[in-house]
Amino acid sequence: MVLLEIRWHGRGGQGAITAAQILAEAAYLYEGKYATASPSFGAERRGAPIMASTRISDNKIYRRSQIINPDVVIILDDTLIKSADVTSGLKKEGIIIINSKKDKGSLGFNSLKVYTIDVTSIAEGLNLYSSGSLVLNTPILGAIIKILKITTLDNIKKLISAKFPSDGGINALAAEKTYKQTKLE
Repeated sequence: MVLLEIRWHGRGGQGAITAAQILAEAAYLYEGKYATASPSFGAERRGAPIMASTRISDNKIYRRSQIINPDVVIILDDTLIKSADVTSGLKKEGIIIINSKKDKGSLGFNSLKVYTIDVTSIAEGLNLYSSGSLVLNTPILGAIIKILKITTLDNIKKLISAKFPSDGGINALAAEKTYKQTKLE
């Protein structure tokens, strides 16, 4: 891996920024990679569209700019497809990982490599809420590591549990359930 650039799309309160950081930490702590994570958003308010980024590399990372041409796009809320150009700059061989009950064809992504996983139902089934909002970030990490093979399920569960000492167990379980339900093409 020379450089893997991941752009996250979500809404304020869904945890995209936190997930970007957890993924970067997992690559650094457990796999010995160089990694960065950074947010990108306008007015900070719950529900507003936000972006975050994660860069992972075998070499030192000097770039701090926003990711313009991602290798991977992660979408926490499929309603963003209609309101934001989530695939802007996605590399030709790029991957989209999206939280959705719909299949890639009905989302309009027929010609792209797309993985859909219903993270919302997994979080709802576990009653995984924080401050009144459904937690989508820790569950989707399970799908991401299964698809991208950045680290192991055990490593991501350990890191999630350490990050959220009071409710890390349920968050780690959500990642595990998503990991098991993610189908590789």
